[in-house]
Amino acid sequence: ERVYLIRRGAVRLSRVYESGEEITVALLRENSLFGVLSLLTGHRSDSFYHAIAFTRVEMVTAPAASVRAAIEADTTVGLRLLQGLSSRILQTETMIETLTHRDMSSRLVSFLLVLCRDFGVPDELGITIDLRLS
Repeated sequence: ERVYLIRRGAVRLSRVYESGEEITVALLRENSLFGVLSLLTGHRSDSFYHAIAFTRVEMVTAPAASVRAAIEADTTVGLRLLQGLSSRILQTETMIETLTHRDMSSRLVSFLLVLCRDFGVPDELGITIDLRLS
């Protein structure tokens, strides 16, 4: 029922299944959106997700109805929303490609490259990925 925009920081979005298993569905960074399903469909989702901060996070949140009204009033709001959703789709496609048709070491290397691109901070030793991942 709400839309969230990460202004600063990193968040892991996960889903917990009835079996108790928790699956990471997205790693989000600044200017990433989540909670937009109800905005697009007009219905509440039966799926519940957990958002867990990896770092100190600053977020902006708004009711889905308010965001929908803002889109109707100003097309630039809709364009920004589309940019955010496009970024999430590209991230999902990259992860699907990373996890399919490769051996374990290739998947790990691909995943580390994605983390470097999305969360890496260049320093004198190379690139640091300052996230706690298991």
